[in-house]
Amino acid sequence: MTAEDRHDEPTTAYPWTTQTSTAELPLHDGPVWDPRTGEWVEPTKERPASNDRRASMRSLLAAAIVGAVVAAAVAFPVARLTSRSAPAIEQRVLSAPPAVSGATTKGGASVVGIAAKARPWVVNIDVSSSQQTLFGSVPVAGTGSGVIIRSDGYILTNAHVVTDASSINVTLADGSKLTGHAVGIDPDTDIAVVKVDRSGLPAAVLGSVKNIQVGELAVAIGSPLGLDQTVTAGIISALGRSVDRTNQPPLVDMVQTDAPITEGNSGGALVDATGSVVGINAAIATAPDVGGTGIGFAIPIDIATAVARQLIGSGKATHPWLGVSGQAITPETAQQFKASQGAFIVAVTKGGPADQGGMKANDVVVSFDGHKITSMDDLVVAIRERQVGDKVTLGVIRAGKNLTLHVVVGNKPASAQ
Repeated sequence: MTAEDRHDEPTTAYPWTTQTSTAELPLHDGPVWDPRTGEWVEPTKERPASNDRRASMRSLLAAAIVGAVVAAAVAFPVARLTSRSAPAIEQRVLSAPPAVSGATTKGGASVVGIAAKARPWVVNIDVSSSQQTLFGSVPVAGTGSGVIIRSDGYILTNAHVVTDASSINVTLADGSKLTGHAVGIDPDTDIAVVKVDRSGLPAAVLGSVKNIQVGELAVAIGSPLGLDQTVTAGIISALGRSVDRTNQPPLVDMVQTDAPITEGNSGGALVDATGSVVGINAAIATAPDVGGTGIGFAIPIDIATAVARQLIGSGKATHPWLGVSGQAITPETAQQFKASQGAFIVAVTKGGPADQGGMKANDVVVSFDGHKITSMDDLVVAIRERQVGDKVTLGVIRAGKNLTLHVVVGNKPASAQ
């Protein structure tokens, strides 16, 4: 069951249509006395909606995958992968917040200073493609964001921003416009790398989700609704979230934030109080009868850069894989299989790594290399932190008995979900 089928979780629809709206503007700063109601009120006047892009596209806030701002509905399949070799991306982690300047502060850090530091790293990405309809081929345009991760022209973004794009145009923070191409695209993690022919670019300082805490300042930078170099601020709302996607693996270990993001923010930077990039903005939550909830999700920079290194080096990414599918422990399964928490294994792929290591359906994984596993998400994250070929030790409860299994992590085949 996907998120769209439930009423208590984020949906993953793509409502790309726009509609006009009105806005209420105060006539002045202070309230006035209304003798009809006997209350102090704010007088307003209605401003008719115009064709201004900023007004007419506000209805796009309901999309779950922030994606590109597009002119027509489109689902992009995988674009071309170009094999290239390149040195590794430098992971620079700041152990303490640097001094930043600026009069406006939030959470003890200067949003003004953080924005001034990080905005040069963030680019606008315009893509074009075509869609076949009953009336022939229809051009499709989209907008997203990206983060410069290397000074020689490598840019990190979301897979759903550039997948199947026939052209990619990048606008730097200084207004320079460059032609880009996709080096590699990984739909499993929603990460892609774009290359432009320019050196000496301002490369981002990359942080780590291991150095952030819930409640810390979060600053999002990107191109919401095509408005490039937009800065919004909030906090780190939660860590380790899982975001379901239709016909694709869930995005796991996500960073949740209330910093306002919307379509076009995809691929942009989520920056912490030190001014370091800790996430790549990717999704927003919606709810039935509510629409946008103000809840956004970013892919941890640790995952994004690990995938980017592989894409830059070979044009594709490998994915550590055990060959199991599972679910959370329910009260019924807990009683039946005598395990109160863990990853309940529903199915084991025949011939896969877990099968070869002796795992069976109805096993409950409770530890992974000595670390406690309390849910299926825990197991997925633990696997993704390993390399193909690693030998791991799993603590398993089978019919009330404790077992230890040794499994060699495999490479996820293209046919596996």
